Amino acid sequence: MKSQLGFEYLLSYISRFIMKYNFINKSPQFSLLFVALIFCSCNLERKEDSLSIDSWEIPTSESTEKKVSNLIQDNYFLVPLQTNDSSLIVKIEKVVFDQDFLFILDPLSPQPVKVFDSKGKHLRNIGRKGGGPGELNNPIDMFIDEKYVFIYDNPEKLVRFDRLGNFVDSQKTGVAGFRIEKNKDKGYVFINGGTESNLVTTDANFGSSKNFFPYQNRTVDQLILSPLSKLQDGTVIYRRYLNDTIFSISEQGKPVSHLFIDHGDKAFKPDPSINTDQLEERMVEYSINQLFLENTDHQVLYFLRSMNPYFSVRNKKSQKTYLINFMNLDNDLTFTNPLAFTFVTSDWFVASIDPSQLPTDRIKFDQKAKVALENVSAEDNPVLMFCKFKL
Repeated sequence: MKSQLGFEYLLSYISRFIMKYNFINKSPQFSLLFVALIFCSCNLERKEDSLSIDSWEIPTSESTEKKVSNLIQDNYFLVPLQTNDSSLIVKIEKVVFDQDFLFILDPLSPQPVKVFDSKGKHLRNIGRKGGGPGELNNPIDMFIDEKYVFIYDNPEKLVRFDRLGNFVDSQKTGVAGFRIEKNKDKGYVFINGGTESNLVTTDANFGSSKNFFPYQNRTVDQLILSPLSKLQDGTVIYRRYLNDTIFSISEQGKPVSHLFIDHGDKAFKPDPSINTDQLEERMVEYSINQLFLENTDHQVLYFLRSMNPYFSVRNKKSQKTYLINFMNLDNDLTFTNPLAFTFVTSDWFVASIDPSQLPTDRIKFDQKAKVALENVSAEDNPVLMFCKFKL
């Protein structure tokens, strides 16, 4: 089975983003409510946040540099994930690099968490599908906390394993969400799967909860790629659909404005007076964020500008920004184009590469890539690229 990787992973969300209007058009009443909610939440937050927080001004013109090798640091490394009957990956949903071990969430696999060492050797699987104690019905997220691996099993079960894969216990979260991270205050942050609030935070025992941001639409909100991520210092980052403000979660479990992405004249400006058809026509004229990632030094953004895909990197200290049409980015390291960084973990940006796209003649590869990919064949598991940017 082939896994859904990198560029395909990103494009699947872009495609679903475009297709969503078919759903909206089925209900005129819902469409008007949807437009009004977007207008109220997005416009007010944009005005308030853009005045008081760090702002990333997205350039209007592209950078001249196109080669990936000139954008990333020389310490990048490639990890071919070992392929055998028990390690076969269907779809990578999340990558966590912790204490030199790689934890891969593959929710479509009968054993959804696969553990590899830093060289890609398969060590074990954690969790299995089923209805018994410690078994999983719909594993949709995971995180590592000290010596334990936590798997979030939809609708509202958090299952704990030790690092060797032994079941420890499970808890009811009281939140039927589809994303989870542990907050600095030892509480939890959820993307809600219900119909009330998009963001929910709880204490460490799930005894009390706080709800933020009225839920706009179940289908639309769940289309967001990586609505939660985590910085190296433990800060949880949260982003919303059709909103240019990025939030961090405070130690009190409250969202705080973290960054405003300034698309200038191309910023999406909803208008509650227009109908759904006009909204569809208008949205294609603007910039719509698709994926935001951040580490200690850099921020990465994928977005659509007038329906053209763009990739941008920003140095947080110097505020220098790189921008290119995503389709023009030249991956001169593995020659699998285009290259999409879709995860961030332990301060590394991570791209997943489909081995079937690797050229058979690898004479142009640099020595590092030649060695790492020497024995990789087209039917193997994905290859992960870990990198940091030079900018």
